[in-house]
Amino acid sequence: MKTQNKKWLICFLLLGVSISGCKKDYLERTPSDFIPEADVFANVVNAEKFLNNAYNSLPGIFKQGADNNWMLSSGTDESEQIWDNGLDANYFNTGSVNAQNFPMQQYWFNFYNSIRRINKFLNNYDIIPEDSNDANRKKRMLGEAYSLRAYYYFELYRMWGGVPILTQALDPSDTEGVLVSRNSIDEVIAFIKSDVEKAIPLLPVRQNDAQFGRMTSVACKFLWARVALYYASPLSNPSNLNDRWVIAAAAAEEAITFAESNGYGLCVTPLNGKKAYERIFLELNNPEAIMTRFGDDFSRDQVTQSNGVGGWYGTGPTQEMVDAYEMTNGLLPADPGSGYNSQNPYINRDPRFYQTIITQGQVWKNHLFDVRPGGADLKTDHPPTNYFLRKFMAEEINLFDGTNKKYRPWILMRLAELYLNYAEAKNEAAGPDASVYARMNMIRSRAGMPILPAGLTKDQMREKIMHERQVELAFEDHRFWDVRRWKIADITDNRPIHYVAVSAANIYTYPIRETRSFVQKNYLFPIPQSEIDKNPKLKQNPGW
Repeated sequence: MKTQNKKWLICFLLLGVSISGCKKDYLERTPSDFIPEADVFANVVNAEKFLNNAYNSLPGIFKQGADNNWMLSSGTDESEQIWDNGLDANYFNTGSVNAQNFPMQQYWFNFYNSIRRINKFLNNYDIIPEDSNDANRKKRMLGEAYSLRAYYYFELYRMWGGVPILTQALDPSDTEGVLVSRNSIDEVIAFIKSDVEKAIPLLPVRQNDAQFGRMTSVACKFLWARVALYYASPLSNPSNLNDRWVIAAAAAEEAITFAESNGYGLCVTPLNGKKAYERIFLELNNPEAIMTRFGDDFSRDQVTQSNGVGGWYGTGPTQEMVDAYEMTNGLLPADPGSGYNSQNPYINRDPRFYQTIITQGQVWKNHLFDVRPGGADLKTDHPPTNYFLRKFMAEEINLFDGTNKKYRPWILMRLAELYLNYAEAKNEAAGPDASVYARMNMIRSRAGMPILPAGLTKDQMREKIMHERQVELAFEDHRFWDVRRWKIADITDNRPIHYVAVSAANIYTYPIRETRSFVQKNYLFPIPQSEIDKNPKLKQNPGW
């Protein structure tokens, strides 16, 4: 390290200070506090506070962009950003993304800022003293550093593909050293795997309440299973190499076994008036959640709920998402014999439907939702979808006076996803054997839905798995990435999406809300143009 960098001063030492205050390019960091580096790492408490800030870049329910209150689901066929200034989602939905304006470019800087912080911690790890009151503290911190770095490289990979792998905090004064090239996807995946393997033996299987939200060894195994699934999927595996699916299935199976043997399981019992599925997203600790980000107490409700209950109605589920929920007989509304009635459309549906989406005529918060002309929930200043999000929302919060606020998790990893990851990988590797059916039927049975019919082909099971992911993981940020890794976004996100209109006479119609456009280059994000302009070694993604 150069002498002048010996006094590199620590940016945002204290946990809880937002990283958004340090949005400079990760190649251009400058001193912004008053604690010398050596002093930070000479104290185990300060060193941990320094590392804690690396958690700040974990994604939450709302995404960064021109409008910070937008949900990733609005950039796919799950929902629509209602506000006119919801440009972030509309950039995706209109195909007008470019390297200068695309709405998620800040994550490039956020993730690399956190990676820089982690690398700084790792480079100084040897001088951090042990905690005489906690023999495992320093070791746990090391595991968290490796696991968080792996997590951020996964996020970078699924957004941009191959990205530069950095293991040292770059020196801004080294004009040549900061000109880094992109590593290949294969190299990034191998690097993630290496960091995960380093982290697992250093971390506990669970964190105590005081350490809530930190990485664990179970989360590490889960992360690798997810990474392996993405690496095996068509976007990263155009030749459909079967060994990748085999590896992904084995990783998911190992993660499931490890999680279950350490007390994790599907949330299957109601509690405190909440149904099992509903509980997952409202309780800070529940048996299914493996990794969470500490949630907000109010904003998700404020932004998404209807005007009729005091919300701003910024996000509305689409008719396409509503139509994805099966009837209780296991048939989709469009299937012959399903029993669906377009004029009484919300009866006899998958129980998850009622715990996820609020519809015309539903009572919630002691409020009867009414989107007919003159109804309290019909938004007239901007085009609505006339559906409202219930999943993640706390019924007891009063949006009119802000009382009964409730902190909830934003779940980054839960066991049901791991079951679905296993089912997908195993089906692709070997076809729909009994283990694939078992994992799928556990999720469906928990939901109160019929088990899958026997004798499905590999292709038929693939469709069932894709559909189950759409419903079980609705609005949890999976659909946006799933349709990309499956290479089907040019179908799902390249068509009209619809809403529901209900007349004063209770006649239901389903007009087009907008026609969306998806172009092939959108399967990977453009590297921010500002990075390309200053670094000739950094090559842009195809089409940008």
